[in-house]
Amino acid sequence: MNLRTALANIHRDRLWWRKILIGGALMLTLVGYPWAAGLVMESLENTRKGFPTPLPPWREWSARYIIGLFAVLIDILFFGLPIFAIGLLFFCVSVVLLAGGAGGSWLLAAGLAALGLYQLAAFMIGVSPIGRLIYVEAGQIENALGSRTLRAALQPRARAVYGRARLLSLPAYLPFVLLALLSWLVGGPARLILVWLACSALLYAHLAVAQLYAAAESDVRFG
Repeated sequence: MNLRTALANIHRDRLWWRKILIGGALMLTLVGYPWAAGLVMESLENTRKGFPTPLPPWREWSARYIIGLFAVLIDILFFGLPIFAIGLLFFCVSVVLLAGGAGGSWLLAAGLAALGLYQLAAFMIGVSPIGRLIYVEAGQIENALGSRTLRAALQPRARAVYGRARLLSLPAYLPFVLLALLSWLVGGPARLILVWLACSALLYAHLAVAQLYAAAESDVRFG
């Protein structure tokens, strides 16, 4: 599957734009982010079963929220916690060096560079989407939170297939990046609208990623 096919699957749903705008509005509140993540998870599951379109309707709010919370937990484990731990370590060591007059600014800069490289590496490897695939397959969150996800992402053949899926997904993030930049430059009520549209564009990208990674998983298994 290429990106054009993934986006076509989304657009075959006549109400795709409405569903995505609702998800973007929920993401605006932060508390509602798990609902959007749950929509992506349900779309991922449907795609794995051979039904990539239409997008799931907005229903079963409580169950979708719980599923979305687990999906967010996967993101936090592989993105948030390592960044917090590495950042805290570098910050504490830098403060100690600065207090002792040894000059820790270079170490702080090195820490920021390390965090950036880790974030980029984790994104390009696709750890989070692969963890979500494992969660959908097994139905047990603990399977996605262990070393199984990293092993699945780093297997030689799987690494190439999933890496291609990640590269194909990159253009899907462009609308989000552009809208986020515009929201930064524009003030007033227009900023809120742009942030809403940026959140919706991010959800759109996540749905495309779900399509691509579901196809990549099939290639890894049966290709």
